[in-house]
Parts: sequence; structure tokens; C-alpha cells
Amino acid sequence: RHRLDPMRPIVAILAGSRKQEIRDNLPIMLAAAKGFDNHQWVIAGAPGIDKAMYKDICSKSEVSRGVTVVYNETYALLSHSHAAMVTSGTATLETALFRVPQVVCYYIMCGKVVSWLRRLVLKVKYISLVNLVADFPLVRELVADEMRERELTEELNLLLLDDFYRNRMFSEYDKMVIAPLGEPGASEHAATAIAQLLRKRK
Repeated sequence: RHRLDPMRPIVAILAGSRKQEIRDNLPIMLAAAKGFDNHQWVIAGAPGIDKAMYKDICSKSEVSRGVTVVYNETYALLSHSHAAMVTSGTATLETALFRVPQVVCYYIMCGKVVSWLRRLVLKVKYISLVNLVADFPLVRELVADEMRERELTEELNLLLLDDFYRNRMFSEYDKMVIAPLGEPGASEHAATAIAQLLRKRK
């Protein structure tokens, strides 16, 4: 449907849902992608973001001809992806549940200052939901001053080409994220837990 190459593995790019996130993160993501000619890059278009914005950013990258943008098909995209670059948010957990190796990205201006403040002020060790659920640095987080082309390219090399690295991530997804979250049916499980708690209080 999207005229993708069936012979080249797909790498999903989830660059955020807000314009500023996309402007900050997508150019770096595309810059890191330029050396991987045997892969194809598919952006999950965010609702409410005009196609012209993606087209403008992609046209300025060296992989512009090899990038496809799809809308309203993020889960389908993840189900077919070999790996993913994901802007921090709910998508990091969703990507883990689809068992897609990923790197978490979040560029912030004045990155060194932000990184210093983060160590000083924040009480959590991680910013991504997948690492917070695992309580372990399961996936690499490139945040603030660490979100640079070189670091992202290094991580992509591992995610795309290193089978040991990929298999370890699959195993950690299963043990530290998927198993603890339990079976499908979150709403029903929550309702049952609330009902049990209320019965104990009677």
C-alpha cells in the first residue's frame, strides 16, 4: 500500500506528537539514518501534523528519497519494524510491547544545562516509560546533550546489526516489561482490583 521495499528491513521513526518535538528530533534522527542504505525509514505521522512539515524536514536530509510517512498506522508500522527511534513518551512502552528494539530520543536546547538540572532535581532515574517499568536501563536514552548524530548512529549500529544486542533486548522486554504488566485487559484488571479493595473496607 505504501510502496515499501519488501527486501529492506523497516526502521520506524516516532518523532513525537508536537510540532516542536518533531522539529527538534526528526532532523537528528534522519541525519543518523544516512549511512544505513540497506534499511528503509518510515515515519509515523502524528495526528494534526501537516504532511508539509514532514516533507520540508525530510527534503533537507540526505535520506529524503528513502523516507516514507504514514498516518494512523503506528501499530501496523511497529509490527513490521526491525528497530525504532522513538521520542520519549507512551510510544516507548508501546514499542517494547511490540518487541521492537529501540533507542529513546529527546533533544532539548541548552542540553548541558538541562542534563545538569536533571541530575540535580529529578528523582527518577529514567525518562522513558519502558525503562521506568523495567526499573532498569533496558533501552538507551539519548536525552538533552546526549541526543547527537554520532551517539544515535552508534546505537543504530547495535540495534540494526548486532544480533547479540538485539536478542538481549528481546529477552529483557519479555522478563522486565511484558511479563510484569500481565495479560491484556488493563481496564478489567483495574476494575477488579478496585472492587476487591472496596470489599475489604466494608
